[in-house]
Amino acid sequence: MRTLIIAAALSVTGVAAPSAQTPPLKPSVPVGPATPAPAAPLGPPRAFQGYSQPDIGPNYCRVINPGQTTCTLPAMTAGRYLVKASGTSTAQGAGAAQQLTIIIGNRTCGPASRKPTPTNSWTAGPKTIRLHCEILVLTDRPLAVTAAYADAKATKAPAGPILVLERLPWEGVLDVSPTPTPQDP
Repeated sequence: MRTLIIAAALSVTGVAAPSAQTPPLKPSVPVGPATPAPAAPLGPPRAFQGYSQPDIGPNYCRVINPGQTTCTLPAMTAGRYLVKASGTSTAQGAGAAQQLTIIIGNRTCGPASRKPTPTNSWTAGPKTIRLHCEILVLTDRPLAVTAAYADAKATKAPAGPILVLERLPWEGVLDVSPTPTPQDP
């Protein structure tokens, strides 16, 4: 009965109903391997009309002092960025240490620390500490991204910490979090 109703509906619309005696059509073009998905685009998806994901070059950044460099994302920025920070100091004797933190608005990433240990003592010469942080931003106002660098028993490089923001493509995933999952005993 259902087949009869579908056939009647198709004939009213001018489409011929398939016959059980008719073999299925074969594609005229051979089916090849699937083409890879296109690379994720840079810039925000259409849901964020009016926003952009600009390159954040040196003109967006300034060294505040030997312990702080700040880059400012402009208003209406949306996107993923890889924030790379580094700080360099020269040890002035035993017990030299370094610490680096990335601050995005009022959130922090890090810190990365280098502290002396009995087996790894930094007593002379320059050392650089690095910290990377991936961020996803959506902001209507300018947003500060800061590299805050501190050391002990060492002298900071006068140029201050280095801070670089690299644009990353959108992947369509806004957040990923592990959740507690019961396991078999």
